[in-house]
Amino acid sequence: MRPLAAADAALYEHLYTDAETMRFIGAPLAPERAAKSFRIALDGMQRRPIERLFLTVQEKSSHSDVGICSLQNFDAVNRSVQAGVMFIESARAKGYAKEAFIGLIQQVFAHLPVDELWVEFAVDHVAVQRGVLSVGFARRGSAAAADGACQRNDQDDGQGNAWSVRRDSWSPPSTFRNVR
Repeated sequence: MRPLAAADAALYEHLYTDAETMRFIGAPLAPERAAKSFRIALDGMQRRPIERLFLTVQEKSSHSDVGICSLQNFDAVNRSVQAGVMFIESARAKGYAKEAFIGLIQQVFAHLPVDELWVEFAVDHVAVQRGVLSVGFARRGSAAAADGACQRNDQDDGQGNAWSVRRDSWSPPSTFRNVR
C-alpha cells in the first residue's frame, strides 16, 4: 500500500462509479461526483489532524494498482478508526483483501494512536465476512466484548454488522506474521 496520489484518479473514479464494486457499499457515483470526491479525498490527506487517509493497494509482484483502502471516522475519544477496502474486478477473490487488512492492522497499531480498527459491511456480503473473520476481527457488541476482544460504540449503526480488532488482543494469523 502507498498513499493515494494524483495519478490514482482513474482507479478511484473507476471503483466509485462501478456498479458491481459499489453493490454492497451504496449507489455508484456519477463520473463528475466521483472526480470531485477524489479531489476532496486527495486534499483531505493533507489536513492535520488526519480525518481520512486513503491508500492505493498494489499487487506485490507486478506493482499494478488493484484497489483503494481507506481509514476514516477517526475517534480520538474512543481511540478507534474505521477501515474499508475496494478492489477492481480482476483483483477480487485472490486473497488481496486478507493481506491488505493484515498489513493495515499492523501499520495502524504501530503508527496511530488507536486501540481499535473496525469495519462495517452489508449483511449479505459473505465474502467480506469470511475475510475479516480469517484475520481476527470479531463482531462489535457480541459476546466477545465481554472479554475485551471487541467493543461497540455509537458509530455502530445497531445493525450488528460492524466488526473490529483491538490492539491489546489482536495477533496476525501465523502465515502472515511478517507482512509489512
